[in-house]
Amino acid sequence: MYTLRDWMIVDDGRDGQSALENGNRLLIGNGYMAKRGTVEEADASYMPAIILSGVYDKYGDLWREPVNAPDPLFTILSVDCVPLTLTSERLATHEQSLDFRYGVYSRNTTWNVKDANLTISTERFISMDDVHLLCMKYTVSTDSDCLSLSIEICINTDIHDLNGPHLGNFQFEVKGQTHTLVCETLEKKIPIAIANEIVERKSLSYLIEENRSLYFFNMDGSNSVELFVFGAIWTGLDVDDPLVNVKKSVSRAKEVGWDRLLAAHKAKWDENWRAGDVVIKGDDYAQRVLRYSLYHMHIIVPRYKRICGSLSIPARGLSGQTYKGAVFWDTEMFIAPYFLVTEPELAAQFIRYRIETLPGARRKAAEYGFRGAFFAWESQETGDDACTDFGVTDVFTGRPVRTYFRDKQIHISADIVFAIKRYVDATCDFVILKEGGLELILEVARFYLSHIYYSPDRKRYESLDVVGPDEYHERVNNNAFTNRMILMVFETAEAFLNLLKEGDEAFIEKLLAKLDFSEDISLMRDVIPHFYVPQPNGQGIIEQFDGYFRLEDCSIDTVRSRLKDPKEYWGGGNGVASTTRIIKQADVVTMLALFGVDYSIPIKEANLAFYEPRTEHGSSLSACMYALLACEVGGSDWAYPFFIRSAEIDITGKSKHFAGLVYIGGTHPAANGGAWLTAVHGFCGFSLKNNKIHVTPRLPSHWEKITFRAALPDGLHEVTVTRDGWNEEII
Repeated sequence: MYTLRDWMIVDDGRDGQSALENGNRLLIGNGYMAKRGTVEEADASYMPAIILSGVYDKYGDLWREPVNAPDPLFTILSVDCVPLTLTSERLATHEQSLDFRYGVYSRNTTWNVKDANLTISTERFISMDDVHLLCMKYTVSTDSDCLSLSIEICINTDIHDLNGPHLGNFQFEVKGQTHTLVCETLEKKIPIAIANEIVERKSLSYLIEENRSLYFFNMDGSNSVELFVFGAIWTGLDVDDPLVNVKKSVSRAKEVGWDRLLAAHKAKWDENWRAGDVVIKGDDYAQRVLRYSLYHMHIIVPRYKRICGSLSIPARGLSGQTYKGAVFWDTEMFIAPYFLVTEPELAAQFIRYRIETLPGARRKAAEYGFRGAFFAWESQETGDDACTDFGVTDVFTGRPVRTYFRDKQIHISADIVFAIKRYVDATCDFVILKEGGLELILEVARFYLSHIYYSPDRKRYESLDVVGPDEYHERVNNNAFTNRMILMVFETAEAFLNLLKEGDEAFIEKLLAKLDFSEDISLMRDVIPHFYVPQPNGQGIIEQFDGYFRLEDCSIDTVRSRLKDPKEYWGGGNGVASTTRIIKQADVVTMLALFGVDYSIPIKEANLAFYEPRTEHGSSLSACMYALLACEVGGSDWAYPFFIRSAEIDITGKSKHFAGLVYIGGTHPAANGGAWLTAVHGFCGFSLKNNKIHVTPRLPSHWEKITFRAALPDGLHEVTVTRDGWNEEII
């Protein structure tokens, strides 16, 4: 059972389910890597992981996924050569905790051994100051005599992989109290170097046995044993010789010592929170869960540079190998807005990642017979699509089910353009357009020009055979969200072409010549006034897609009652929701939230009232969109539970862990970002245009005020919003 406190979450669970949830709940990281919240002696059954950002591997015909690195902090305590674990009958008490102010994991576990209470106390952190460094303090104490104790420390290669193994050619070296391991990924032979350095507070007897160190000692009830383990990881994507660098890292860590390393780590966290904290007065629970959400975004955002290009944020962060460690639309639509306001250079980095992976998007478009750039639904380091045609497993037959995420969710390309437009509108950074942003936009526009259809009968252009945000309904025509996003791409392309042409006509002429885009400009200008976007009917409701209103209108409970197995996938050809109006997540509502200025309050109210009872919220992306739209129509109190739902998702562990038989567990960065979106954009009515702040207060009735910060060219602005007004100052 977990307890949430100010800047702290504590859990005493010790069974398999608790281990699964705490792996996510107590995650620590720094954007380069993250370590799941499992105990130091955890074997592969507990799903321990150190996930490295941007390092992928494919084993055989299995799914390509991020690499789980060997653990340099693996430590296990034994009595009479018998390991003490959470499954031991002698286990007395156990507690794990996370200080999410500073990203420090702690653990206290006691066993009853030989009439003594034997306790392990640990602290560990992954350094925000040196992204390659992992540090642990390991303390053993007793309340009476306890003999024949030993501690084993090694670089653990007993790795849990969803679709592995991914590493080979292991080369170990142990010199004194320093362990090193060099291995490589199986697919691309990327070298990975891991090392640890062990430091004793008091000298202990030890021996080296194969690739591990064993420390032997007795305890008399008054003494304690304290060890420090400094680990480091470097890869061939960071430097040409990771082994040299990993040795330097642990040597330096030993020299600097625990206290100074921890202080430097905390100082970096102070910098993060100075720009990124949100302070709520009048709601302690909301304050805690929102800060916890912000913590999870900080531990996965890559603030470091690699020799092989820019990085973005995967849909499950660095919490595991779920969703193949791929970057989805989650980053652009739900995560990037937070960093756009607090650290805009990171929002620019996400855009550069898409610019650098444009060749992969071009390859995908050509694969399906289209021109331009069709971005990957599941993007890894090259931009080629990691999404498979069979993404779900039937729970009854065990056979893979054909899904259409990869080839029909064409809105992904428009989502990226939307993020670029939002960034440029907010920051006036037109340089990024010249660095490849405009080329990307034009190639996306070209893709849609080659994808849409013209109906001579209706005298309009349409988008057919797509999947919108609601994945329960596949291969539909004229999905409202998708169509509006496509139109936005055309409008944005023309607007940016005209804007840059005024300031640098030579650049535009050169780009158009490079892309041979002149005929596409003419076609695009013809399409814009004749492109179909579904409009409200007589009741103000926008039909989600052609024929949606003809589907069975029933309740979510009715659909749920038709399940024969709780792990059934609701969508697809045979899904229980696919022939009904029950949808997976916000779809039309997302469109209204993004393009609110185009629609009246009554239209927004009507669609909220219509779609929310029909939304299963089977995606963590859904709740915040309903909350954002509700705030626009004066429903902040109605939106509040949706805000909480987003913010606490990685605390409660109530999210979906399976789609069919496929494990989809892990953290939910998009929901974390959605919580901030609701708090700042929703409740505060905040927007940023041309580096100018605009606020329309609409706080929940029980909130007194909220304070957040925005990084602008002239400095860090602190914005305070009450129900009656707002103010800002540069700090």
